[in-house]
Amino acid sequence: MGKSIIIIGAGLAGLSTGCYAQMNGYRTHIFEHHDTPGGVATAWKHKDYIIDGGVHFLMGHKPGQSTYEMYRQLGTAQANQFLDLTIYGRFIDEASGRRIKVTPDLGKLADELKAFSSADVRAIDNLIAGARAMQGFDRGEMGMSKPSRLMSPLDQLKDMWKMRRVFKYFTGTYAKPVTDYVQTFHDPWLREVIRNLFLPEVPAWFILMLLGMLANGQMGLRWKVFA
Repeated sequence: MGKSIIIIGAGLAGLSTGCYAQMNGYRTHIFEHHDTPGGVATAWKHKDYIIDGGVHFLMGHKPGQSTYEMYRQLGTAQANQFLDLTIYGRFIDEASGRRIKVTPDLGKLADELKAFSSADVRAIDNLIAGARAMQGFDRGEMGMSKPSRLMSPLDQLKDMWKMRRVFKYFTGTYAKPVTDYVQTFHDPWLREVIRNLFLPEVPAWFILMLLGMLANGQMGLRWKVFA
């Protein structure tokens, strides 16, 4: 019969676990309470509405990132085509007419943010400096080379060494939730823009990483799924 494992949940983690287990010689059984696999990356219909719970962009969709290697191993890189994300989002204040478009051009983003608030020049420079530092950074270097329980002290030191260039951006103010981080900005509207670049409860370093990967061309949209 060979080795077998049971996996609870057919979300992305469960499906990936099943694939990697079979690659390593295990028979797998995945149990899912829903009638469709995919977990929070699944769309479903409720009355006259389609609820899209899926991931709206992929980070690290090109070669050169360990995330891409994972996509390739699981077959999703070969089964899909991706478009580079050229506009992350638009923010409009209807009352004042202020508007800003977040694109891969970090220099332009910095200039536009500073035009709204000269009092926030230093905070904006720090934000953009962190985003530039994250350009080219591989998320696979964030202590994810092995599961935490399998990492030795030497493994931890190796991962910290790989992160030396960006380590400071994972500590201090940048380790705080974005809701707290934006309090360093004076302008209320800029605080709202940055707070809503992603979920306000994520650490500020995730926003830096997001902007850095956008600028590096490593953020994409799934365009077509082939049968």
